[in-house]
Amino acid sequence: MTAIIASSLRFDIVVSGGSLSAPAAALAAARNAPNAKVLLIEPTDWLGGQATSQGVSAIDNAWFDPGRTAMAEDPDDHYAKDYLQWLRRMNDPGVPGTGMSKNGTSWVSREAFDPRSAAWVLDRMIEEQPNITLMKLTVVKNVETRDGRISALTLIERIPTQNYKPFDDYLSDEIQDWYSSSHSRRFAKVVHRVEPVDFQQGFTVIDASELADVVALSGAEYTQGAELETEEVDGRGNLPATDDRASQATVFVFCMTDAEQEHSENELKRHWPNFDSYYAEQEKSYFSLRQFTWEKVWTYRRLKTEGKLHDFDAVHRGDVSMQNWEPGNDYPYASFLRDHAATAAQARGDWQGGVDRAVLAKCEEHAIAWYFWMKAHRPTAWDTTLPHGDHPLNMMGTRHGLAKFPYVRCARRIVGPNNFRILERHWKNSQAPDYDGRPAHRYYDSVGIGSYAADVHPIRNQRGMKPGFERPAPFYIPYRALVSKNVGNLMACGKNMAQTFITNSAYRLHPIEWASGSAAGAAAGLLHTTNAARKTTHGPDYFLHTPEALRKLQGVVKENSPIGWKAWNDSEYPEAPFEPFVP
Repeated sequence: MTAIIASSLRFDIVVSGGSLSAPAAALAAARNAPNAKVLLIEPTDWLGGQATSQGVSAIDNAWFDPGRTAMAEDPDDHYAKDYLQWLRRMNDPGVPGTGMSKNGTSWVSREAFDPRSAAWVLDRMIEEQPNITLMKLTVVKNVETRDGRISALTLIERIPTQNYKPFDDYLSDEIQDWYSSSHSRRFAKVVHRVEPVDFQQGFTVIDASELADVVALSGAEYTQGAELETEEVDGRGNLPATDDRASQATVFVFCMTDAEQEHSENELKRHWPNFDSYYAEQEKSYFSLRQFTWEKVWTYRRLKTEGKLHDFDAVHRGDVSMQNWEPGNDYPYASFLRDHAATAAQARGDWQGGVDRAVLAKCEEHAIAWYFWMKAHRPTAWDTTLPHGDHPLNMMGTRHGLAKFPYVRCARRIVGPNNFRILERHWKNSQAPDYDGRPAHRYYDSVGIGSYAADVHPIRNQRGMKPGFERPAPFYIPYRALVSKNVGNLMACGKNMAQTFITNSAYRLHPIEWASGSAAGAAAGLLHTTNAARKTTHGPDYFLHTPEALRKLQGVVKENSPIGWKAWNDSEYPEAPFEPFVP
C-alpha cells in the first residue's frame, strides 16, 4: 500500500542531512535564530555522517604540517567551539559505547572514538536546542521550485516494522526502500510536505547530505567527478569538462576484534554467490599491506585497546580495529553515484538517490573480502571476528557489521555565484622550496579554516586531473562556496559545496565539514532574523552584496568557528578588497 501525504509541515530553515556538516548547520542556525523553526533531516538513524554512520571515527589529523600542528597545539583557537564540545562530551559519564579513545590508541589520529558514542552525543546536542525538529530515517523525495527558489519539499519518513531493525539488510538492498512511498516488510512510510512558515519570506534550505538530493532535485547547477584538463572557466563562462564517473574510491568501513575461538564466519559470505572467486581475484590483484606490517594496519585506526599507548607494533586481545584501508576495503573500480544524465533522468521521474545499487553491492562484497584477507593473514595466535548483530563491540550498529552508509569521499558539488568554485590554484604548496610559511589565499569572504593533504583515493583507470602537490598550506572556506549559483534560497556545505575535485580531496575531512556547516547554518539563521525584521525576501547571496552585510555574517560565524589563522592573520577580517556580487 502506498502512503499518502500525512502531514504538512512549516519551517523557516531546512537542513537536509547525512554528513557531519548537517548537525553543525542545524546547531548554528538554531543558535543564531532562536525564534526560527529549524528542521534537520537525517536519512539514517545516526547523525554524524563520516564520523558515525559511515564509521570513520578515527579522524585523519596526525600528519604534521603547519596547519595541523597549530590545530593540535591550540585547538580552542582553530576548531569550532561546538565541534570541540562534541569531542569532549564523549568522555562524559553515561555515554554509551566505549567513548573517546585515549590519544595513542591509533596512529592516524589524536581523536578516535566509538561511533555509537559520537552519535549519542550529537543527539543530545540537538535536543538541547528547542527550536530544532529532528527527523531521522527520512529522505528528500521531491523538490518544488517557483521563480528560481525552492518552494516545497516532499519527504519520506520510514517507521521500522515490528520484525525489522534498520540496517538488518545490506544498504544496497535497503536503500531502494528509503525512497519508496509504499509500505514494505521493513518500513511503514509517512509522507510529509514541507513549506515555509512565511510564504512571502520563504525558507532557506541547506543541502548537507552525501547524495545531494536537494541539489539534484532543485535543478541547481553542480559538478561531479574529476575535471579532465583544467579547473578554469573558459572565456564564454563554460565550466570545464569532467568525467562524471571519475570519483574517489568508496569504502564500507567495519571493525575487527579478537575471537574467543577459531571459527570460519562463513555466514558473512553467503550473501554473495561468487564470493570465493571474487576474493581470489582481489587477493591476487589488489589487496595489500603496502610497506606496512599487519600490526601497523591493525593499529592504524584502532578504536580500543588495553595495551600500551603509542605502541603501534603490538596488537592485543580486546582491541577493536576499524578498517578503512587502501588497498583494502577501498573499492577502486567504480563510482556509486550515477552520472549527470542518469541523475537528471531519475530526478524527472522516480528519484532514488541517484545511486548505482549494483556498485554499492560490490563495495559491500569488497569490504567483506578484505576482512577475510586480514583474517587469513593474521600473525596472531588468536583468531579474529567481525563484530555484528548483538556483539557488544559491534560499533557499526548493523546486523552485518558493515557501516550503515559508505564513506563518501567525493559527492555532487554545487556551482557558486558567477561560476565560483574553490580551485587548486588558490592554494600554496607547503612543501615547495620557496614556501614562506603562510597560509593559502585568504578569501575576502572567509567563513572558516581547514588544513589537510590533497588526498585522492582514485578509482582505477579514471581520467582527470590529479593534485599538483600533496600538501597545501593551511586554507580557508569562502562563503561563496556555500551559495548556489541559480537556486535563490539554496546553500550547500560539506562535500556538496562549490569546489573542484582536487580541492575536495583536502576539504572533505571531519572538522572542515563541521566548519562549513557551521558557517552555512549561521548564515541561514542571520538571514532569517534579517528577513523577519525587514519583512522582505533575501537569499543567501544577501551577504555578498555589501561589505557591511558580509562583516556582520563573519562576526556571527567567528563567535563559534574561527575564520582566520591565529598564528598568521593579524587582521580580524581578510584585507582583500571587497568584490560585490553581480547576479
